[in-house]
Amino acid sequence: MNTLQRHRFTAQTWLLAVVVVLAVIATVLYWRSPWRGLPYQDSFNAGKTSEWTPYAGNWSLTNGGIRNDSNERGAKLITGSPFWRDYSVEADMELLGEGGDAGLMIRASDIEHGVDSYNGYYAGLRTADQSLVLGRAEHGWIEFPPAKMPGGIRPGRWYHLKLGAFGCNISVSAQEIGRNNAQTITAHDPNCFHSGKIGLRSMVAGGVWRNVHAERLSNAEAAVLTSAKSPAQMMVYPTNQGTMIVPENHLQAAPEAPRGPFVPIHELRLFPVTRPVHVAVRGTVILTDPLYVQDSSGGVEVVLRDRTLLRVGDEVEVEGDVYPEGLIAVIRNATARPSGGMAPRPPLSVTADQAATGAYHAMFLEVEGTLQNKTSISDGMDVLELRDGLQVFRALPASLTVSDAFRKLEKKSLVRLRGVCLVDAAHTQNAVPFALLVSSPEDVKVLVGPPWWSADHLIALALIMLAAGYFVHFLYSRAEQWRLRAVIDERERLAHEIHDTLAQSFAGIGFQLRAIRNRISKNSGPPDKPALLEELDRAAELVRHSHDEARRSITTLRPDATEAGGLIAALEQIALQMVGRHAVQIETSVEGEARPIPLRVLDCLFRIGQESIANAIQHGHPSRLIIRAVYHPAEITLVIEDNGNGFVPRHESDGFGLTAMRQRAESIGGSLTIDTAPGRGTRIEAHAPAPPEKHRLLRLAYDEEKHVQ
Repeated sequence: MNTLQRHRFTAQTWLLAVVVVLAVIATVLYWRSPWRGLPYQDSFNAGKTSEWTPYAGNWSLTNGGIRNDSNERGAKLITGSPFWRDYSVEADMELLGEGGDAGLMIRASDIEHGVDSYNGYYAGLRTADQSLVLGRAEHGWIEFPPAKMPGGIRPGRWYHLKLGAFGCNISVSAQEIGRNNAQTITAHDPNCFHSGKIGLRSMVAGGVWRNVHAERLSNAEAAVLTSAKSPAQMMVYPTNQGTMIVPENHLQAAPEAPRGPFVPIHELRLFPVTRPVHVAVRGTVILTDPLYVQDSSGGVEVVLRDRTLLRVGDEVEVEGDVYPEGLIAVIRNATARPSGGMAPRPPLSVTADQAATGAYHAMFLEVEGTLQNKTSISDGMDVLELRDGLQVFRALPASLTVSDAFRKLEKKSLVRLRGVCLVDAAHTQNAVPFALLVSSPEDVKVLVGPPWWSADHLIALALIMLAAGYFVHFLYSRAEQWRLRAVIDERERLAHEIHDTLAQSFAGIGFQLRAIRNRISKNSGPPDKPALLEELDRAAELVRHSHDEARRSITTLRPDATEAGGLIAALEQIALQMVGRHAVQIETSVEGEARPIPLRVLDCLFRIGQESIANAIQHGHPSRLIIRAVYHPAEITLVIEDNGNGFVPRHESDGFGLTAMRQRAESIGGSLTIDTAPGRGTRIEAHAPAPPEKHRLLRLAYDEEKHVQ
């Protein structure tokens, strides 16, 4: 690789680096853009929740919306970009129960599990005081003064909420769909959060959300927020979220208490199968769709007669007809009356062998197993097949959200699952002894990932190693080619060196020796002693000159070589030797401030000047020869000019000497220009890089500073 190619390669490398840096900067700016991803519209209608992240709760898709039927404190579902700034989010929302609240989050960040464990703003509807609430969470809760909803708040009704933020001004509006029941809060937070994600949140009550939409605030909306009159200042507003305050006019008439004593659920299997028996049971809701209720003795599936708003963790009294079916029982035509709220029942941890006995049917269990296979069923959901020792069982998703979590699991992973144990043929397909019906992505936990030495990983590793080997071989081959190219270039340079120096000198010596021989052979008398001595002196001078040229070439090849003489003085000496007795006027000059230049550059310029002088004297027959060096700040120019015959420049037909001169100039990153024409002489300019020395510049600066002082 010659110097020009190396410079070109370096330029291309720098250009590629600049392009990569600009691409990285553009990517970072796009990624951190406050408008990337806006406007946003949920995909609940399409059965997708992959962009949402749950923090507690029991989230599932239902009728084009997302439902959390858990009465946990502070269940959250989050999506969006942490860099969103001035925007609004709105949704239709339905509360599922009393004594709590549900609503929307905005500018949320630093999100964790737990009540108010995030930074951001929350607005929602609260049944305890029938109010629209707006507040700030900073891993704690600070609330703006709430506003009463004129028509109250009822579970089972749909409300439209819109929460927006511009700068440090926050606004929320609520409208009961189909009714003239609306309220608005506008507030100002001096130490506001400036950016964050959006989210859905419920507190004890549970809820259903649909048509979740986020977008940039319009100019009109931003102007309304900015010019709001006397916005409420942030203040600590105590709330009594732990106590369920329900106004008298808000209580709904409860169904009559079931007749007769409550039956333990495990005894339902002992009822006769010939006719249904009307029974009453009491337990805790462990799954809402389908509905499963569990007490301390067991669990049962309940088929309700009418729609009832229930949440996971609700304590209910169920009345209906029991239908025993072998080892299981189902209560049909049932009514359910909530009798209180409590924390969701913790799962009972058992082994797969214990669950396979059938004693835990319809109970909330926790089972571990190694994932063996994943299969898709007709509705697009994934079913897991797991193994615990010798026992094989299945995991069924209760919603598409859980199916998405199943899809992310890798085979051979050790997984802990929580769900309702089912042993009926409708769920097991008579292929496994039991199946777990999993209702939430949070009930899926990977304990140990798959081993890295799986067949797929080994194949991938082998392919990576092959690719790496090929890449190393490619680099080695290219490096070897560059080395060989450098050797060839150096050989070519040495060939030009020998041609320009030793070959020409030896030719001159031979010419002088032949002249002496001819003079001796032609004279029959005594030899012309003075003439012979003159010829011998010339031959000796050529031998000395050849010796100097050889020494110069050897010196150039040495890494510690130094140059004692000046460039122009050396070229002037060469010109005087070549001119001899011819009447040629030689003029030399140096323009600019002379400075040391690299030895390789100096040698190339000397060879170019030597060849130019030789060509001018031998072919141009000039009467005047100008040799000039011009020092520029980062370049040196050598000019050889004569007033000889000139010639017609033809680049494609240049002789070996002109070609060698061009190659020499290119080898040091320079250039060669030839200006000539028949009858008006020749001007040759060789341009070479010669940056100033750092130490010299520092010395000049020091001298100048000292002079000023």
